[in-house]
Amino acid sequence: MNSKFYGITLFLAISLVGCSQTSQTGSVTNQTSVTVQEESIDPSEQLLPIGTVVKLTNVEKTIMIYGYDQIQVSTNTQYDYIGVPYPEGNISPDYNVFFNRNLIEEVIHKGYINDEYEKIRDEEQ
Repeated sequence: MNSKFYGITLFLAISLVGCSQTSQTGSVTNQTSVTVQEESIDPSEQLLPIGTVVKLTNVEKTIMIYGYDQIQVSTNTQYDYIGVPYPEGNISPDYNVFFNRNLIEEVIHKGYINDEYEKIRDEEQ
């Protein structure tokens, strides 16, 4: 019985040590609030829900949308969306990505849709 207990304890210890190791590959490099701007806001396109993961033109990382109609304080410019690198999420304000709809190359994953989202989307159009 004692050897079984020690075997389970050793297995758990090895498992926990393995879980605590993190990979540095794919990490985001430090940068000041990324601003990607090319054209004005196109109101004819559909507003994407919060949590949507997109690929943007000229941006290597995928981005997860977490806000609409945001003003970047440093430039006092309004953008359709604000997002964060995916899968890292919100690291600091320095990693926020402000962008307009026209820069979305691909929708990788569409966020959660409910009645509240549809109301906001319909008001936007």
